[in-house]
Amino acid sequence: MSLGWGNWDVRVYAAESWVSLAPRFASEYPVILDSLASSLDDPAPAVRLQFIQNMQVISAADPERMWQLAERVAASETHPDLVAALLCRSLIRFGRTNLVRCEALLTTVKNRLSAGQFTTAGDRNHVPEALGQWVAILFVGQGRPLARGWLEEFAADPVRYSAALQTFVGMLRGHLFDRYRSNATEESRNICDRSQESLRIVLKQMSQTAAEARSVLVSGPEEVARDAAIKRYRAAGMLVEAAVNQLYFGSGAYAARQAQQNSQDDDTPGLLDVTTKAQFLNDYADTLAVLAASQEPGTLHHLIELYEHLIPGNPATVFESVYQVLLGRGREEGYHFESLGNTAVVRIVQRYVADHRAIFEDEGRRARLVEILRLFSEGGWAEALKLLYELPELLR
Repeated sequence: MSLGWGNWDVRVYAAESWVSLAPRFASEYPVILDSLASSLDDPAPAVRLQFIQNMQVISAADPERMWQLAERVAASETHPDLVAALLCRSLIRFGRTNLVRCEALLTTVKNRLSAGQFTTAGDRNHVPEALGQWVAILFVGQGRPLARGWLEEFAADPVRYSAALQTFVGMLRGHLFDRYRSNATEESRNICDRSQESLRIVLKQMSQTAAEARSVLVSGPEEVARDAAIKRYRAAGMLVEAAVNQLYFGSGAYAARQAQQNSQDDDTPGLLDVTTKAQFLNDYADTLAVLAASQEPGTLHHLIELYEHLIPGNPATVFESVYQVLLGRGREEGYHFESLGNTAVVRIVQRYVADHRAIFEDEGRRARLVEILRLFSEGGWAEALKLLYELPELLR
C-alpha cells in the first residue's frame, strides 16, 4: 500500500491540520485529540501516517493517551513503514522520557518482527532498521541490559536481522573514538566502552557464523543446506566489513589519506596524534585480531590501511600485525594479487624505510619485511620487486 497522496486526498490534509493544531490547542479542545485518535482507524495509510509520525504533538495535552495510542500502533498497525515511522520519528522525540514504557513498546514490535508479521513482497522493510537504531540508543547510549540482550539475539541470526545489525553497527562510528577526544567526559567514555563491547559482540558472533558456514560449504552439502550456508556466510561477511569500516573511517585513516593526496591540513576528527593511536592499538588489540581473521580481501584491505594510519602509535607492533595479516589470511585469500593491496603495501614499506628504519635493526624483522616484498613480487607487482632489490641499500 502506497504512502503517497495527491491534491484530492482531503482526509490526509485534514489529519495534517489536526496535527498542526494539537501543540497549541489540544489541551483546550479535546476534539483535536479525538480526531487524531480516529485518524488511526482510517483505511488509507497516508492518513494514519500524519499522526503516527508526529505523536509527540499531544504530549503536553495528554501524555498518557499519547503512550496508549503509540502502544496501539505498535501492537496492531499492519503497514511496516508506519510502524517504522513511529519508532524513528515519534518515539525518538518522547521515548526517552519513560524508558521502561519505551522498552515495552519496542518489545511488542520486536516480537511481531520475529513472528514474521512485517514481511512485505518486493518492498524494503524499515522496521528492523528502526529496531537496530533503538538498540544503539538504549544500550550504547543508556546502558540498558534489555537492549544488550537483543543485540546478542540479533547477532545470533544475522540473516534475519541483517538490516537491524547493519544499522546498529553504522551508529557506532563516532562513539568508538569518544574516549580519545580531548574534551571526553565520564559519560562519553562510558558510551565508548559500550560501543567497543557492542562491536566485540557482533564480531565474535560473525566470525563464528562465517567459520561454521564455510565448513558446511566445504563439506559439499545438498542444495538447500548450501543455499542457507551461503546466506549466513554473506550476512556475516557484510557485517564484518561494516565493522572494519567504522574503525577505518572513524579513526581518520581515510580522511588522512585524502588530505595527504590533496596537500591539505588534516583537521578531521579521529586518532590524530601518537598518544591516541598508541592507546587505540592497545584498547582494540582483540578486535583488530578478529578482523585479521576475515576471509574477505576487501575487509583485509581496509584493515591494512587502518594499520597504516596507526603506524606512529607503535611502529614495531603495527609492522608485526601487518606481517601477520599479509602472510596469514591475506596470502590464503590472494590479497597479494590485488592491485590495491600492492599499492598499500609498497606505500607502507616506503613509509617505514623513511620514518622508522630503526625497527629493522632486528634481523628477524628484516627477514619478515623481505618475506612481505617477496610475496608481492611473486604476485607480479614490479613496484614490490623494485623495493625488494633496493632494500639492502635503503636500509643501510
